[in-house]
Amino acid sequence: MSRISVVVLTYKRREAVLALLRELVELRDHDLEVIVVDNGSEDGTAEAVAERHPAVELIVLRENRGVGARNEGLALAGGGIVVTLDDDMRGLDETDLRRLRTVFTERPRLGALCFKVTRPDADEVRDWVHHRPVEDADGAFDTYEITEGAVAYRATALAESGFYREDFFISHEGLELAYRLLDRGWEIAYDGSLSVEHHHAAGGRSSWRRYYYDTRNLFWVATLHQPLGYAVRYLALGATAMGYYALRDGFLPTWLRAVRDGLRGISGLRPERRTWSAGTRAFIRGVDAGRPGFLYLARKRMRQKDFSLE
Repeated sequence: MSRISVVVLTYKRREAVLALLRELVELRDHDLEVIVVDNGSEDGTAEAVAERHPAVELIVLRENRGVGARNEGLALAGGGIVVTLDDDMRGLDETDLRRLRTVFTERPRLGALCFKVTRPDADEVRDWVHHRPVEDADGAFDTYEITEGAVAYRATALAESGFYREDFFISHEGLELAYRLLDRGWEIAYDGSLSVEHHHAAGGRSSWRRYYYDTRNLFWVATLHQPLGYAVRYLALGATAMGYYALRDGFLPTWLRAVRDGLRGISGLRPERRTWSAGTRAFIRGVDAGRPGFLYLARKRMRQKDFSLE
């Protein structure tokens, strides 16, 4: 398992991905593979990567396939450990690579290991989705969340569970994959000693996307995996929270469309429904027992822009 593959998904972020690649190609690790998937950028991103970094494996897609584009890189990766990074992440270093090899060796059933994600030039945590107080961000613990833009997978676990669902396009695809990993007996963990910076770059993205897909895919995750009682609570919390953010930010019509499409999609997903195994239920119940209370979450989130609830 000495070889590590790093798969970078990029879309219309030419300068961001070039900055990340400059860091990756300078790493003094002789068993490191770097793969870039250009998600139909059509703005010169792919050409710039090919010109400046000819040693990097480059996959160029004709259209934006959302998170499904990551699957192209995952399929090509030859490492026993596969790291997926968003193109605006920075700071992966040799210490992180050594740590990954150590942890995956010590834990033979570890399927995924999430990084700590911080704001640039500060140790302030962002993109926190784990069901613990953010004050635990420097620690290590098991989780059922996957931070898709900064996570390492065991290749054999992905081969068994499958890759990301392409019909999700974006949002909650990590949680859906996490459920499949857990149901197959794989473990998911977070390690705060693995840290990258998120240099958030909107690029060519439409601002409505997070309100639509964060909401619609709640219904699809619940339909595919969650027991009925849990699904009702999950949807009540998640859809209400996203409705609040949409109303606050002027995207209420988008939210309403997402709820409609989420409900419409349920019938088509029912044949694929596979509720959690007994082991997964027990694990999730244990993690949820440590969730912060409502007042803590309200204080941390309700005034926060660009928050994606999972």
